[in-house]
Amino acid sequence: MPLSIFSPIIYLLFGLVLGKFPIELKGRISMLLTKVVIPLVIIYNIATHQSGTFAIMLGIIIMMFLMLGLSRMVTKDPVQNLCFFYLNIGWLGLPIASTLFGDGAAMVIIAAYVGSSLFGNSIGVGLMAQGQDIKTRIKHTLQAPPVWALLVGILCLPFHSSIETLKPVYDVLKFLMGFMGMVVLGIWLSSTKITASDFKSALIPFFIRCITIFVFVSVFIFICQYYDVALVLHNKPTLYLLCLLPPAANIIVLETHYMKSGRSASIIACGTCLSIVAIAAYVAFVLLKA
Repeated sequence: MPLSIFSPIIYLLFGLVLGKFPIELKGRISMLLTKVVIPLVIIYNIATHQSGTFAIMLGIIIMMFLMLGLSRMVTKDPVQNLCFFYLNIGWLGLPIASTLFGDGAAMVIIAAYVGSSLFGNSIGVGLMAQGQDIKTRIKHTLQAPPVWALLVGILCLPFHSSIETLKPVYDVLKFLMGFMGMVVLGIWLSSTKITASDFKSALIPFFIRCITIFVFVSVFIFICQYYDVALVLHNKPTLYLLCLLPPAANIIVLETHYMKSGRSASIIACGTCLSIVAIAAYVAFVLLKA
């Protein structure tokens, strides 16, 4: 544990170094990650799900819906809205949680990631593709890898015993998801220019998001205590890790594709840097407490 806890940071630093070379790796790694690795991880977790997995997915979707509503009360800017409620659960949350808390935490994070991706991608398209009709928006949503991976995972439920024999393959995929996600973040951060004013602008939204998620997670855990959802009750520290996560890197992809702009880049970059500092403090607290 003491040494392995630094592995996500090592992966991130490796990405920062790779980003300095004149080789286009970010797009290739991102495509492999989002089109192959992550969908396979989702399929395995849905097909072999533990009791409580779907409760976490539903809880995350409801939380994001409420956060969207709060955000829309303050601003109608779709970029600001997405950066408030759509979190980087998979790429940053998974390697930290699985390294710090183990396989149970990984299952919680992946369930949260599926719920987040379903809501974030569908609402993200809806917010940013203002000029497109509803049929086109639905089509783009259904084509999102987490959506079809969820459907395939549900279809594989009757074969869960056979799929569980693929655990060694799943362990490799889970490692690749965390490793590649952190490397892509490192490459992306190395090419994003941020200023002191960007950090200053990001501080207040970061703290407001942390407090808001903390309240929602606490309410969710309280409800799960009433219904005795063991997966949640055994992984409370993992769920509170969500409070410290930055906006999802996928927001810049949605913004670039639908709005032809890149305003979210600096917001996500600053949020990621602030999150890394906050998560480091959280990790230190957990280790000292242990």
